[in-house]
Amino acid sequence: MDRADKLREAERLLNQAADLMDEALRMSGMESRSGDDSATIRRIASDRDYAGSLHNIAEDLDYKEVEQPVWTQPLTSPKKQFDLAGREGKD
Repeated sequence: MDRADKLREAERLLNQAADLMDEALRMSGMESRSGDDSATIRRIASDRDYAGSLHNIAEDLDYKEVEQPVWTQPLTSPKKQFDLAGREGKD
């Protein structure tokens, strides 16, 4: 099992834990005590808009492992594009 697979398994388990929390607290009168903890757990696990979610990190790991077309890679580092005097750099 590679890193991305482990993150996906953790994502699945966290979502399952959030579901269990919701089920256990439903109609208990204590729902407010957990606040939005299950929503927070789901955000950490699966939120596509949260860069730190396990889902997005797993996707990034997959992306890094696949060779990308040359046109998606910069020809030069943005740091070395210009020299300190403001002239275009020569690599």
